[in-house]
Amino acid sequence: MDTRLRVDCSNDDLLVSWKDIAAYLKCSVRKAQRLERRELPVNRIEGTKSVWASKSEIDRWLISQAEKTKGLQTQFATITASDSAGSGCAEAVTVEQTDEGRLAARISGIAELFSRGWLRLLFGISVGLTVGAAMVSAYGLTIVFFGIAAVFLMLTYRSLRNTSYTRGMVAFFMIAGMSYCASATTLPDVVGSVVNMTALKPALAYPLVTGLRFIPILVLISIFLVVLRNNRGFAHSWRSRAAYLFFGAFFLFGTAGVALTASGAYRLVQASLSIRWTLLAGESFIFGVNLGLFVLGYRFFNTTSIKNYHQFLKSCGTGYLLIALTAAIVGRHWNEINQHHLDTRMPHAYRVQNTDAEKDLRDWLERHSTEAGPDLVSLRSNLEFLHALRTQEFYRHDFDEAFQVSRRAVIFGYKAGRDSLDKRPIFVLIRFPAALAAVLRFELVRN
Repeated sequence: MDTRLRVDCSNDDLLVSWKDIAAYLKCSVRKAQRLERRELPVNRIEGTKSVWASKSEIDRWLISQAEKTKGLQTQFATITASDSAGSGCAEAVTVEQTDEGRLAARISGIAELFSRGWLRLLFGISVGLTVGAAMVSAYGLTIVFFGIAAVFLMLTYRSLRNTSYTRGMVAFFMIAGMSYCASATTLPDVVGSVVNMTALKPALAYPLVTGLRFIPILVLISIFLVVLRNNRGFAHSWRSRAAYLFFGAFFLFGTAGVALTASGAYRLVQASLSIRWTLLAGESFIFGVNLGLFVLGYRFFNTTSIKNYHQFLKSCGTGYLLIALTAAIVGRHWNEINQHHLDTRMPHAYRVQNTDAEKDLRDWLERHSTEAGPDLVSLRSNLEFLHALRTQEFYRHDFDEAFQVSRRAVIFGYKAGRDSLDKRPIFVLIRFPAALAAVLRFELVRN
């Protein structure tokens, strides 16, 4: 809006605060501020929070809104085109149209507020269902509810106040949801392949945090969408440009380094396992999509005035879908590696040092039934497992230990033979309660 005071505006025509503007429109201040997003003619004085408006401009805006919503454009053109009625009649018609425009705008505003209220309610319900499903580890339902909540958020976002707090909350919700969905797609396979995983489910924070490694640039873009105000791009601040480039490079190569080292991927390469190429291809594709989003984000922000948010966010959404689908494939490969090559990925070997492990195992299971599901209880009579306790090496899979708050647990796996078809080793993975693992005394014997 033009911030210069027009010379043809009299003092009687001026409204010099949001309170005056809202009083003239006969609505709340918050409603008047929302109407500004629909091009209500409000002028701002640069460098201050002061606003002013012209009554005549607001009247003309109300008429235009009424014409859009009530189809008055044709009627108004017909009336004003008739000169036979005289100037007095035309003046009366203008006043009548102004009053009718105000009424139509208020009715339209009430209807819009009602619809937005329902959308906000549905958004709140869907968020509650998303959180509830995540807390009970219903991974599929959590992903579905997050998708529904994201749709309602897009429909209601324009009715929210455009503040840093609002943008921050929206960004946090979207980052958490995208991170969760990127990693949770493979958790049902983990639960089904690890003994006692249904009794001691993965830590709630595990999918929220581990999924971040798939979307480092989307996290970066979300941060800059929050901190950059008033559509001001990098052209106004070289520091913002430098921060974007520095943290973008840090996020990109930092997450790639974690994926190759902490996950044990480099050991699979050293062991020349055939699955390494598929795994590396998937990780490289995710890195490539993030690199593309990094360049796209830089071009979007590197301007004087940021525009075309819709197209940019649409491109980010497409990039995320590619990442999420690839992450699901990569996650399945990691599960396969844990079942067949756990000793290669995690070469630290442990042995049970408790000489009376079988008896202590039975005693512990009888006293702690809530931490042991039926599949773990059944192992006390499994001859293969009992023999493994006495003679075999176990390999520790550090799955979610860093994220556990209560009901702490650890996963150990032992080799139970080889697959009859492809002759690959098969590992039985067991989720032991931490207290039971301490009783059995798993101790590191070699690296």
